[in-house]
Amino acid sequence: METNKIYQIYLDLAKKHGSSEKFWPQWCKAKKSVNLREKIAIGAILTQRTTWHNASLALANLKKTGLLSLRKIANLTDLVKLTDLIRSAGFYQSKPKRLFELCSFITKQYGNLGNFSKEDLKTAREKLLSLNGIGPETADTILLYAMDKLTFVIDEYTKRLVKRKGLITSLAYDYLKSLFEENLPLDVKLYQDFHTLIIIEEKGKVGSMMRRM
Repeated sequence: METNKIYQIYLDLAKKHGSSEKFWPQWCKAKKSVNLREKIAIGAILTQRTTWHNASLALANLKKTGLLSLRKIANLTDLVKLTDLIRSAGFYQSKPKRLFELCSFITKQYGNLGNFSKEDLKTAREKLLSLNGIGPETADTILLYAMDKLTFVIDEYTKRLVKRKGLITSLAYDYLKSLFEENLPLDVKLYQDFHTLIIIEEKGKVGSMMRRM
C-alpha cells in the first residue's frame, strides 16, 4: 500500500525502537501458549486505570497461589480471596467482579479462550463489550493480544501521539480506531507492534519532559 502518514509513523517508530518484542516479549510473541493468552486476558482487566507495575504484582500473586487461570478464577465461590490477591491493581471493589465476570463468561459460554477465539471479530467484540466494566480499550486489548484478532487499540498514549502529530479532528475512540485501521496493512503482528511502539515512544516523551522540569 502507498505510504501514508499513519503508516509512516509506524515505520519511523520501528526504525527508532526496533522490535516490540524487546519491550513486551510475551504480549507480542508470534506464537503464544494457552496459559500466556489467559494471562494477557486477565492482565487486560488488571491494568485498567493503573500502572503495569501494580498489575504485575497482582498477576504474580495469582500465579503464586495457582489462580492464574480463567477456569480457576471462574470456579471461585466468593471474591474475598481474589480481592486480596489483586488489591495492588486498585479498584478493589470493582476489578474482582469484572475479572470474575470475564472468566465466568468465557469458561461457561465457550469452555476456554481458544473456543471463544473462533468467533468472528464483530461477534467476539460485541460480547466482550456487553460485560460489566469492559469498554472498547479493554475489549480490543484482549482481542488483539490474547486472541490475535485484527483490531487496533486506542489508549491515552495513542491519543497523545496523534494530537502531538496534528493528525486528528476528534479524539473519539471509534474515529481514531477507524483512522488507524484504514491506513495500515491488515496485519495482526503489525497492529501489536505499532501499539506497543506508540506506548514506548510516548512514555519516553513524558520521561524527557519530566527530566527537563
